[in-house]
Amino acid sequence: MNRTERRVADMLRQIATRDVVVLNDLGGSPRRLAALTYVAVQYGFRYGETTRNGQTLQVRLIRDNRPEARERSTAALSRLAAGRTPGMRPGTLKPLPDAAPAVGLIRARIEFDAMDDDPDWGRKAGFMTASAALMTLLLIPVGWRASLCAGAAMGLVFAVFLRLELGRKDRLERRLRAHGLL
Repeated sequence: MNRTERRVADMLRQIATRDVVVLNDLGGSPRRLAALTYVAVQYGFRYGETTRNGQTLQVRLIRDNRPEARERSTAALSRLAAGRTPGMRPGTLKPLPDAAPAVGLIRARIEFDAMDDDPDWGRKAGFMTASAALMTLLLIPVGWRASLCAGAAMGLVFAVFLRLELGRKDRLERRLRAHGLL
């Protein structure tokens, strides 16, 4: 049994015995968690929330008691009896073309919630500013011009990275709002 099959089997054990399922990914991969969440949705669950603990992403899923969720669950169980994971290529967590858009939206939601759970921007910006200032001070023996240039370059790189992260979060939020998921 490969790693993917073990992950799916572990999730199916939780689905069979619990009303709240918790999926962990030690590497923090939203792609894997989105695929597993999609499979769980097929078995009558709905997305709850995502939290980040260091590098570990944790997704909570809650049993959905609506009639359409029960119908999906019955259909998924019949596919499982045939040896297939619903919506995924056999033996992998790669979505089939018809399931790819739904998995993509789940992934966007997981990424958005994980970014929302990050430390506040003030602490990140403070750490990056302190790093640039330390680099500037360490390079003073080389010369004040080189020192200032290195500090300014580091500050600029950090500012660009923070801006890119904020832009990504804004794009994810717009996409989720367009699909009515926020």
